[in-house]
Amino acid sequence: MDEIDIKVEALSWVRRACRGRPLPVVTSEFSLNGTGIRADLAILGETFCGIEIKSAADTLKRLPSQMEGYARYFDQTMLIIAPKHERGLSKLDLKQTEVWVQEARGTHRQIRSGAMTRAPGHTLLGLLTIQEERRAYRAAQGRKETSAEYDPYRSEFEAAFRCRYQGTSEAFWNAVKGRIIRREDLRLLSRFYPERQRAQEASAAEGKKWLQWTQQMNALAPAL
Repeated sequence: MDEIDIKVEALSWVRRACRGRPLPVVTSEFSLNGTGIRADLAILGETFCGIEIKSAADTLKRLPSQMEGYARYFDQTMLIIAPKHERGLSKLDLKQTEVWVQEARGTHRQIRSGAMTRAPGHTLLGLLTIQEERRAYRAAQGRKETSAEYDPYRSEFEAAFRCRYQGTSEAFWNAVKGRIIRREDLRLLSRFYPERQRAQEASAAEGKKWLQWTQQMNALAPAL
């Protein structure tokens, strides 16, 4: 199984885990700004969860630094590995990461329990663009909620994350409703997919128009 296959399995787990509850906002290849790290999946529901995937084609060379980045920003981190990597994890600092081995489609086992934390809002704002961060900071300062558990900065981060990814996430979950998730469905999680699709359709239409014109000119050629 390659990375995409494992990602499909992970999203299938997420959907099953949320049965009877609202599905979370999910995005693929989420950049942890300034770290050079991209989370294979970032999931915002009741918690903020990051999933890292190591297929058989990957190495574990960058894993410690990746897990350090995940631990900074996510409440919960899950690592899903191909069986070949299991032995190589023993000497690595995985922070509080939960680890699963993906043995085959539909077959997985947990080999390490993780721990849940609560990433502070000030830290999470660093994942936003400069413009988003400024807006969120101003909005958080204007909030009147005073309960000890309430973090206005985290609330603003979650609102910004949903604003950015809610549309593509809903398009994905709606597309796979009532059926298995397929590899090609993952393209729906790209914020740029609609734009790319329109560009491809425009290019195809232009190509068809050019072909028709060429055929018409070729048909007229004998008469010239």
